[in-house]
Amino acid sequence: MELPKDFNRSVTVGEYTFDLPEPPKNQKDIYGWNTKNDLDQRWERPKDILGEKAFNGLEEDAQVKYLTREFKRRREGFWFYNKGKIEYVTGHHYFFLTYWRIPEGFAYFKKSDQRFFWLFDYSCSLEWCYGLLQLTQRRDGKTARACCILFNITTLNSENIAGIQSKTNGDSKKIFKKITSSWKKLESYMKPVDSGDTDPQKDLRFEEPGKRTTKGGSKTYKHVLNSSINYAPSTETSYDGDRLTFYYDDEIGKTLEADVYNRWLIVKECLTVGKRVVGKSLHTSTVEEMEKAGGENCFKMWCESDLAEAKKLGRKGTQLGLLRYFKPATEGLEGFVDEYGHDVIDNPTEEVYDLDGELITQGSLPFIKEKRIGLSRHALASDKRKYPLTVDEAFYMDGKDSSFDVVRLNEQIDYNNTFPDSYIVKGNFIWDDMAQTKVRFVQTTAGRFDVLWMPKTDKRNLTQNFKGLEKPSNCFWLSGGVDPYDHKYTTGNKKSNGAFYVYKKMNFEDSEFSKSFVCQYVDRPANPEDFWDDILKACVFYGCEVLAETNKIGLVNHFRMKGKSHYLMDRPAITHVKFSKTRQKEKGLPMNSVEVRQALMELMEIYIVENVGYDQETDTHGTMYFNELCKCLIRFKPDKWTDYDEFVGAVLALVASTRYNIKDIESSKTNLTISDTVRRYRN
Repeated sequence: MELPKDFNRSVTVGEYTFDLPEPPKNQKDIYGWNTKNDLDQRWERPKDILGEKAFNGLEEDAQVKYLTREFKRRREGFWFYNKGKIEYVTGHHYFFLTYWRIPEGFAYFKKSDQRFFWLFDYSCSLEWCYGLLQLTQRRDGKTARACCILFNITTLNSENIAGIQSKTNGDSKKIFKKITSSWKKLESYMKPVDSGDTDPQKDLRFEEPGKRTTKGGSKTYKHVLNSSINYAPSTETSYDGDRLTFYYDDEIGKTLEADVYNRWLIVKECLTVGKRVVGKSLHTSTVEEMEKAGGENCFKMWCESDLAEAKKLGRKGTQLGLLRYFKPATEGLEGFVDEYGHDVIDNPTEEVYDLDGELITQGSLPFIKEKRIGLSRHALASDKRKYPLTVDEAFYMDGKDSSFDVVRLNEQIDYNNTFPDSYIVKGNFIWDDMAQTKVRFVQTTAGRFDVLWMPKTDKRNLTQNFKGLEKPSNCFWLSGGVDPYDHKYTTGNKKSNGAFYVYKKMNFEDSEFSKSFVCQYVDRPANPEDFWDDILKACVFYGCEVLAETNKIGLVNHFRMKGKSHYLMDRPAITHVKFSKTRQKEKGLPMNSVEVRQALMELMEIYIVENVGYDQETDTHGTMYFNELCKCLIRFKPDKWTDYDEFVGAVLALVASTRYNIKDIESSKTNLTISDTVRRYRN
């Protein structure tokens, strides 16, 4: 049997590693310590929990002692033995398992629930953090867990106010009714003094009941919490100006009546006093329709709750003040949890039984995969969102409103996810000489570049004379595209990144990764000059020109100031429209022309059809290996290009790749347009 000293406090849940509390020093303080057979050790509602009648039969001192112990467990958690190992459940989890009745009775212990409660407590322990955003499968019990947390937080201390919002006003009311239903079933000794309303409709108030006074008499007052639980319509401003100590945001991925992103920005202020975070929150959902506002806004919240990205930017916490947690559908799936609470993910190789004593013969993963066989495109997309195995599946689109072939892009993402993490290398390019003519690549996990391929050693850092001008030596088979930025700060909440791609055309001398994007940069260093220099170094290393979006001139000026203007691609003659033909030597490509934008979209569309996704005829997959780019193209909407940095950088690299591979382009007499290029791109 494991002793407390052998317990590993360090745990990893999702993206985060943190320490659990110290286990009790005395083994006898761990429930189940005296169970002789390890196999008989599992979670059970502790035998020392008293029913109402037994509690009322105690002397007052004994009642106080009992309540003191239980409230300590509600705050600090509980330890028990489980199949020879010690387990820790948080105070919220203990209350959920021991007192909080759901329609099926009491919840049973699941390791997946345990991890969620661990992470929620961890989020509450961070001073900057407002709480947790969780994505999971349907019917996972997330609402029941959230209701329990909300009640436990509200009733453990005085002057607490908890609020609820969901996708509609009716759904918010349903959650409130679930809370009051479980509240009514609690033992009386766990119910704080309330206002006396036996069937509250709008709010549950823990305050002194109203009393009439008789002539000459006076009111009597009990010790009350003066706390309350209420719900509000789904509108963005429902809680504007209110004070909250806890907020539950239900089904954020399905909310269509309001923008949940903007709603959270308003509610955040209800949980803040000055610079102090005084309240916590929980946001849960499955995603459902990604093409509609709910999924889009949920995805935005997910991206801006990326702690690793926030730390790269020098922030202490995430932009939205939340941690995020994705729980795959294989964990905690009903029917695939054994009697000790462990997930049965793969097909068992020995006898495994569930809590009801039923034999588990199949794992949750093969069950989910088998269920998807033969589904139509829309049905498959819906099933993946309802029972996602990865974050990508949680935000899976079926392409009804997309500009590009979303099926191919999702197929490519699934394929890319089969590669090891080392397939694409992170690192930075640095100058290798004082004259800044040579660049080398340094691998580092904190790097801003993602590199799939780089030229052979003798093909790096080379220039050559082309028609009397110095040019990078590899511009005939490598091209770069960049969506730059000029300013340190952005307006609003959208963080526009700089995006850069290197595209490798077909090269028979070095055919690996031909017709692929081989280098990616999607980042926003605080100083724009660092970004401009990063792009310059990459161009020198790869020996390629870069086609820049010219609405922001800082990058162009930086290249010129460094004496590297020959790495800037002139606006390709084929991209000129009739209004721009007098500016043949213009560097880069302006993106304000409707004709140019439409042609670039068509160019990317052709590339996706020919080079992305699964090809049944050849049983091969495409060559767009950067998932960030695939995801951007899935989300892409043509009416707001500024939100899609990766697309702009990549499509500029594509159009740049046409500059030297069509013979007519070398003639200044050509009348080709960018639309002609799109039609000729297949050649």
